[in-house]
Amino acid sequence: MTNLYWDTIGTGKINIVFLNGWGISSKIWFFIIKKLKYDFKFYLIDLPGSGKNNTLMPEKIDKIMKILYKIIPQNAILIGWSIGGLIVNYFALCYPKHSLALINVASSPCFIEKKNWPGIKKNVINRFYFYLKTKYYKTINNFLNIEQITSKQSTEDISILKIILSSEPQPNLELLNNNLEMIFSFDLREDIMCLKMPILRIYGELDNLIPKKIAYILDKKWPSTHSIIIKKSAHAPFITHKNQFCSILLNFTKSL
Repeated sequence: MTNLYWDTIGTGKINIVFLNGWGISSKIWFFIIKKLKYDFKFYLIDLPGSGKNNTLMPEKIDKIMKILYKIIPQNAILIGWSIGGLIVNYFALCYPKHSLALINVASSPCFIEKKNWPGIKKNVINRFYFYLKTKYYKTINNFLNIEQITSKQSTEDISILKIILSSEPQPNLELLNNNLEMIFSFDLREDIMCLKMPILRIYGELDNLIPKKIAYILDKKWPSTHSIIIKKSAHAPFITHKNQFCSILLNFTKSL
């Protein structure tokens, strides 16, 4: 995996690593990077099979952990959005002394609905997977349209992101398969309780994929972590509420 593409942007002293949602490249963080590139040094990593690395053979999760360990600097803040939250949590479980802090954005330690757990129904996941592999660019556009309607703002930002993401290569089908398997099989609800580094969890008030109820459940079960619910936002609050998201990020890093 010596040809894995990754990049750094920014001149700040604090390292931040982004890991993205299902089948979407690191370009999704465009506006956050633009606003905070003088405050942080961002590590942009497209996992094998996605973004700039879409021609690379996707790997199973344990191999991904070893790849990330070679790239991610020690004492970095790991930010995982959606399924990326599962990955950063798993990375922290594998290498508990490697990360300064974790931020989970619109993510869950268990994506699938279970008894007394507000997850996503399997048929919803399967339908989204089908659209991603058959109508990728249309599916991403539809996702961004929903974010725009939900927030009733950021129209110009959404339009810019559509152009940026439309120029990105379509993800490898095997990556989509691997992500589907991860969503169905991962349940880290008990494992993550042993994580000792500072952890922030950010949710969208109107998110239909990751219900805000998860925040209240984890607040009680995992009191050493902190959750923030961004009002009038959905599954991508860092797009529709970028200023508030940046303020949250800056305040969190000051507390470390």
